[in-house]
Amino acid sequence: MAIIPLKQTVTIIPADTRNEWGEAVPGEPYTLKCRFSQGTKLVRSTSGASGVHGVTTQEVVSVGEFIFDKHPDLKYGDKLIYTDDNGNTIEYMPLNIAVKPWLNGKSLITVVSV
Repeated sequence: MAIIPLKQTVTIIPADTRNEWGEAVPGEPYTLKCRFSQGTKLVRSTSGASGVHGVTTQEVVSVGEFIFDKHPDLKYGDKLIYTDDNGNTIEYMPLNIAVKPWLNGKSLITVVSV
C-alpha cells in the first residue's frame, strides 16, 4: 500500500530496445497507478552526452511530477502518457527520476520530474 493515495493512472511506453540483429523493437505499453501534480520548478536533467567526468547534466524547467509507489522499472527514454481530468492526453519524457528510500533502506516512492 502506498504512503499517499495514488488515484490517477499513467500509461508508460518503454524505450525501444534492440534485438539480436540490431533492429529497434518497441516496448509493450503498461499502466501504473500514480499521483501527478503540475507545477514548474528547476531540476537537473542528464543530457546523455559524455563529458570529461562522466555524463553531464543541465538545468531544465519541469512542468510537473509523477509519484509512484516503490520502485517501478522506469528509464529516461520511456514515454509517459497521461490523461488529465478534462480528457486532455499529454505525452511526457522523464527529466529526473529520484527514488526516495524509507528508514530501512527499501524504496518508498519514486518521483519522476517531467
